Amino acid sequence: MRAAPLPRFHGTVPIHPVLSRLRRFPVTTAVAVAAVVVVASARMAHSEPDFPHHPPVACVALAAVVVASLLAERALGSIRTLVVGIGAPVVAVLGTLLAVQVGSALGEAHAETAVGQPVFAPSMVATALIGAASAAMPTQVRWRVRAVLWTVVLTLVLFAGHGSDLARALATLLGTAAGALVVHRASRPEEGTRVTRTAVSARTVVVAALAAIGAGTLVTLVVPSPDGVLSPFADAMSDDSVALVGALLLVAAWLVQHGRRVGVAIAVGVLVTLTVVLADAFLIEPLQQGAVAWQGLDLDALEWQVTLLGAWLVPATVLAVVLGCHGRLVRARFSAAERPGTTLTTMLRDGEAGSLGHMGTWRGNATWVHPDGIGAVAYRVCGDVALTVSDPVCAASDRAAVIDAFTVACERNGWVPAFTSVHEPVRRILAADGWTALPVGVEAVLDVTTFDLRGKKRQDLRTASNRADREGLRDTWTTFAALSPAHRDQVEAICTRWAADRRLPEMGFTLGGFRELDDPDVRLMLAVDATDRVTGVTSWLPVHERGMLTGWTLDVMRRGADGMPGVMEFLIARTALRAREAGLATISLSGTPLAVQPEAGLLVARGAALLARVLEPVYGFRSLQRFKEKFGARHESLWLVVPTPLHVPRAARALASAYVPGLRPKHLWALRQAHRHAAATTAAVAPSARS
Repeated sequence: MRAAPLPRFHGTVPIHPVLSRLRRFPVTTAVAVAAVVVVASARMAHSEPDFPHHPPVACVALAAVVVASLLAERALGSIRTLVVGIGAPVVAVLGTLLAVQVGSALGEAHAETAVGQPVFAPSMVATALIGAASAAMPTQVRWRVRAVLWTVVLTLVLFAGHGSDLARALATLLGTAAGALVVHRASRPEEGTRVTRTAVSARTVVVAALAAIGAGTLVTLVVPSPDGVLSPFADAMSDDSVALVGALLLVAAWLVQHGRRVGVAIAVGVLVTLTVVLADAFLIEPLQQGAVAWQGLDLDALEWQVTLLGAWLVPATVLAVVLGCHGRLVRARFSAAERPGTTLTTMLRDGEAGSLGHMGTWRGNATWVHPDGIGAVAYRVCGDVALTVSDPVCAASDRAAVIDAFTVACERNGWVPAFTSVHEPVRRILAADGWTALPVGVEAVLDVTTFDLRGKKRQDLRTASNRADREGLRDTWTTFAALSPAHRDQVEAICTRWAADRRLPEMGFTLGGFRELDDPDVRLMLAVDATDRVTGVTSWLPVHERGMLTGWTLDVMRRGADGMPGVMEFLIARTALRAREAGLATISLSGTPLAVQPEAGLLVARGAALLARVLEPVYGFRSLQRFKEKFGARHESLWLVVPTPLHVPRAARALASAYVPGLRPKHLWALRQAHRHAAATTAAVAPSARS
């Protein structure tokens, strides 16, 4: 038997995978090689491609062409990428040259200035290809890419005003139109395809306007001979003032995007100052000096006066919009409900909220209801992030509509929506729109119709059950309100002692504690010994689907100080058997945070494993996962889904604040001490184990 040929290596890199990727993207490969040749040739000839005065800009433009080629080739294919990458810039250049010639013949000032200027720039190839590739992107991503692309392109046209800027805008328009024509999913959705309507909010308009004015003002400092219709901004102020105005407006745009009141204040202050300065320079002084005349002017002089008037009106208009939309620009305050509303409770029974839906009724959460009443979302806001409590509460057919409406509501309030601990159906809906999904846990779901205590894998469960019978331990299925005062005090003591033993504060949000037991819909499974003392506590949240009780979800697990070893195994096994007798199909052992999953990428998996290892001495996530493995439950991934990868750090901070709101530096020191103690214990046990 002949052995398979070994892969050929060049150093330590396999050749065949690299060649395979190069063959898949021939246009991108050719463009990358050409870019390297152009830059190397320019350096050898002591000249620079494209922008002689700004060689770094030329290199960035060529790199953008390579990236845009890759995006377009993946989305549209090699032939279409080649056609758009060549055709759109060529048509744009020819159209711009024609417009310049016609304008200069008519005496138009900007056209006369553009005569003789270079019209082609490599960046127009990049913008045309990005515009075309955006048609194949998911709805949310497509909208964001086009918003940023057109903000940049139009800013350059309005402030720099060179012929190449006009050609770039025309190439972008042609590329975007070509992409919409060839990508049918973007231009003409097939029947039955979900169409997401993206509303342009007041915040988006204001942020784009502030960013455009701020960036455009800075452009006038670095672009040689700016001639855009808004370039007179720079003529009314010193260079230092121009730089300060541009920087402050960009900062204001960032703050307004995050719903900060101080951002609105900075924007108003800068726009008022800018409006006054421009009005004085372009309107008041010319009127006082008698330089404003509207009769007997040629086209050039008339156009110049209109340009100066427009330069004053633009910041004044943006200022009026900011003042008029002030209430919609500032982040709304979050107010948590003290008690769950009857609306959410009713919807939980009639809808399909999943196994974790009842957690939305806990204190600290609020409920958003769809305007048409077809569903609701339980959530809480930490910082500027709205964390949902698992899946929306609605029928499966209405899930997409409820998600879209909740996202719009978050945008209106200045919050970033983060769908937390959601199941696969919700992830699929959001992933189709280009959202970023990260696995954050694993839920163990037990099929009680086939569950029993037989077999080698159930040895621990049988042992616990047999020992409980021998010691006279009984399982009691009840509610907190039905407990006797003595049993209620014992349950509280067990839960309180367990929380007091933690070196870090007890976790919350989707992890219940003692106060969540006092709920008429929550059932308790208690272990009561022969002396009528409670030695183990578990709580179970109801799972409803279309008006029917379909299962239970495990929440609290607490073992008393004198509880029998294996008491949790005993209680969960007895609950599974009771559920089967009641005609239920499944029970959930709830989610295990930070459990490693096959769907996670390498970086996410390593990060989750590291964090689980750090928190293991305190919260025992890895031990909890091993404990649940005893029951033979199937695993279902739980996801965190956010609009873009850039929102992941903000969502992570919000989750940390939601789960451990009372975290202080002293707790981190206690965690360090716990690790030291665990390491010392391991070192002491190791020699005895070897002996």
